[in-house]
Amino acid sequence: MARTPLDEDDDKLSTRTTQKLSRRGLKLRSRPEDDMPDLPVNLTELNDDKLMELFVQLTRWAEYAGTQLAAAAVDEKAAEAHLERCKALAAVKAKHEKSVTAQKAAATSDEDVLEADGEYRETYAVRKLTEAIYSGADRKAAVVSRELTRRIGRSDRESRATRWAA
Repeated sequence: MARTPLDEDDDKLSTRTTQKLSRRGLKLRSRPEDDMPDLPVNLTELNDDKLMELFVQLTRWAEYAGTQLAAAAVDEKAAEAHLERCKALAAVKAKHEKSVTAQKAAATSDEDVLEADGEYRETYAVRKLTEAIYSGADRKAAVVSRELTRRIGRSDRESRATRWAA
């Protein structure tokens, strides 16, 4: 029941699913070339072009991180199902134990269960950290979006004021 290590991406359900989607013409966002930008301390000092460039970069990062989060969730679910299968098989193997407590202990200490549990914990950690990265990128993009909206609203008010002032 041993499985390949998590580092072998070709065996992951998310990788196989991504390949299947690709064959159907659906490509997931690839990693942006630059690192994820930080928000400047004073966002209002950026000119409109730089602000829009920042917004595009953050939107690309949010999209990429979102696809990575979905892949991590798929892999976590697969690892969880594998762990449950290993636990069930170990419980059946431990039927010869005299008490329920001894059966549970034997099943929990089964080598396949321990390996599957480690794999599950690793996929859980990847998903949680990817979720944090996605949330950060999404919140940053939302902050820049609000600044863009504020500027658009301000320019509309200024143009109306100019028309009526003449």
